[in-house]
Amino acid sequence: MNVKRVLNTRNSIIFTQILSYILILLIPIIFTGIVYFVTVKTIEQETNRANLAMLKLVQLNMDNILKDAERLSFDIAFNPDIQLLATSQETNWNNKQYEVSQIVKDFKRMNITNGYIDNFYVYFKNLDAVISSTTASRSNYMYSNLVNNDLRYEQWIDTLQNAYSGRYISIGNKTNPNEDSGALAYMRSIPISNWEKSLATIVILLNKERFTEMIQNIQSAQYGSIFILDQDNNILASTASFHLSDILQVDELKRSDNMLVKGQGKDSLIISYTKSDVSKLKYVSIVRREIVMEKSEFTEKLMIASIILCLIFGGAVSVLLTWRNYNPVRNLIRIVQNGKIKNPYDRSSNEYQFIYEAIQDALQEKEKINLKLIQQSSVVRADFLQKLLKGKFGNISVHHNAFYALDMQFISGDFIVVLLSIEDKGKLISLGIGDDFEAKSKLPSFVITNVFEELLGQRYKNFVTEIDEKIVFLVNLQDPEAVDHVQELVNITEELQSFFGKYYNMILTVSISDAHTGIHGMQEAYQEAVEALEYKLIAGNGKIISFQSLKYNVRDYFYPLEKEQKLVNCIKSGEFEKGKQLLDDIIRSNFIDGTPTAEMTRYFMFDLASTVVKTVKEISAAEPVEKLFECETVAELQAEITNTLSSVCKHIQSKTGNRSYELSRSIIEFVNSRYGEVTLNIAMIAENLGITPSYMSKLFKEQTGETLPDYINKVRLEKAKVLLREEKLNISDAAVKVGYLNSNALIRSFKKYEGVTPGKYKE
Repeated sequence: MNVKRVLNTRNSIIFTQILSYILILLIPIIFTGIVYFVTVKTIEQETNRANLAMLKLVQLNMDNILKDAERLSFDIAFNPDIQLLATSQETNWNNKQYEVSQIVKDFKRMNITNGYIDNFYVYFKNLDAVISSTTASRSNYMYSNLVNNDLRYEQWIDTLQNAYSGRYISIGNKTNPNEDSGALAYMRSIPISNWEKSLATIVILLNKERFTEMIQNIQSAQYGSIFILDQDNNILASTASFHLSDILQVDELKRSDNMLVKGQGKDSLIISYTKSDVSKLKYVSIVRREIVMEKSEFTEKLMIASIILCLIFGGAVSVLLTWRNYNPVRNLIRIVQNGKIKNPYDRSSNEYQFIYEAIQDALQEKEKINLKLIQQSSVVRADFLQKLLKGKFGNISVHHNAFYALDMQFISGDFIVVLLSIEDKGKLISLGIGDDFEAKSKLPSFVITNVFEELLGQRYKNFVTEIDEKIVFLVNLQDPEAVDHVQELVNITEELQSFFGKYYNMILTVSISDAHTGIHGMQEAYQEAVEALEYKLIAGNGKIISFQSLKYNVRDYFYPLEKEQKLVNCIKSGEFEKGKQLLDDIIRSNFIDGTPTAEMTRYFMFDLASTVVKTVKEISAAEPVEKLFECETVAELQAEITNTLSSVCKHIQSKTGNRSYELSRSIIEFVNSRYGEVTLNIAMIAENLGITPSYMSKLFKEQTGETLPDYINKVRLEKAKVLLREEKLNISDAAVKVGYLNSNALIRSFKKYEGVTPGKYKE
């Protein structure tokens, strides 16, 4: 078999191998292309990082400048004369000339050291008047002095009458919000505490040209363009000679510190953007891609050179390796030809085809052995039934030929599925030395199946299989409407449980579906039995659960934050009896009047176990708590939590002693009774209990795992939540009732401990 003869055979595998090596040769070429594109991507990312750094510098400068405008707005807003004039019921401008003159004097005394602020004024809605740092008059007279662009008077008044919580806008007659036009101003409504009911509007005019000069002075800006946008994506300032709307839609700027690439090839644009958390302004940088892609030209040339080298040297190596690897195949053909085969090697087919046909001849004898597998009809029938119940056979009828072939003749078209789970095999399996474990492990299923068939008698016909280590009985009903078959099967399975429990100490959990008709009814009955078996989470092992008893009794679980916090406090303070009573009440409230779904029960068990685990870890107790998540039923979880609670409470009490334990309880009771007093602090509590503040703080930290100020704030926040949600109090009243000096203190605590503001929580 020389090279020439092989090459003359068109179907030889040598051509397939050469093609395979060529395909392998393409791999480094593809990787070279990938390296190139990764390099380009890296350059884009580095450009984005540089642009973001530049934008951060612009943002930092802008934030520092704009903070002066915000401080000036607060000085104006809290001016007593302005507040009186804004809240006055008087609408006659002439009667307020004295108050206006005083305000003008106050404005003149305000020192504006920030060169970026041009002017400021206040518009009063009740008087329809404007007061600036130089003069004051009705709005129609002040319009020509304060508005220098093409903004019409009606538009100007409409802008001033809106409510602002403190934001930057561009005041101008703009038909396109993406165009950079109009004066840049900082707007804030009076009063600040209730800005939505605006009485007056503070307007601080900023020098947009100076902002633009500041941006242009940054070195990186010469390579691209920068845009500054407000909260509504309106352009406040830019260094570009084109409109932002020509490049992208501003609603594409969704995530801060990100990058977009618009367009294709060298004409595409790299867009970087970020957002200020201080001023809420967005900063956008746009750089042409061809500027940064000059760095990738060397990489492109290197890629082309590497592809050419791969084609030259790789092609030569592919040919050599193909012939070398063909030698084993040639030797294998010689061995097969020398063996006892029916047909000699035919060169019209390839080598693998010849080997395949030779093996086929050798396997014909094995097919005789496979015929014996047909005799294992019980195994095949169990597998068929398993797939049937899982709905893998589509639309077939109960009279399908497959049922007759597997000896599955039904006495009717109505079925009930009984699902049996062996929780404890008891004394039925006792392994000795040399026993076959696999054979004996099947013994319980075999015995149970035979006993169950005996108990069913002549009125039912059943077929059995195993799915997910559960024994599944498909019970065929003889007379579907004669009796309550579900209740009769409950009685039969009770006898089954009693027999195996008495003689073999086995624990069996049984679930029974409702009666259903047809093939789809079988599948529906199986799903009901599976769903019912999941309720052993609640009922426990060794029970009989019918789907009929569950389908009208489902609801969500109840585990409020207040009860969770009480349980945490009981664990931290070592109060076992109180904690156990609370645990029993939580579980009783969820299961005494109804049964949650199995899914909700799992969530409830995980939620309850998580509370205990987090609290035990927080107080650094050595009690192992991971096994709480291994409990299979609510009863097991309740018992395990009770044991954990007992151990942790004993640990806390033995560590701290009775006196310190009682002292911690006294501190908690004192805080819970006096939380509404503004003067409540560590020194006050220590004085009332007759101990030093330092000792009391150290003791409370050891007992509960948290500091006393944190505990006071948490108690106040829990009470505030009730006042805000249930009693519908406003934030200021709720803050005073729970002991905070003002609403700002409550807002700070809410943000620190809850992560949201009281207003958000109240919504």
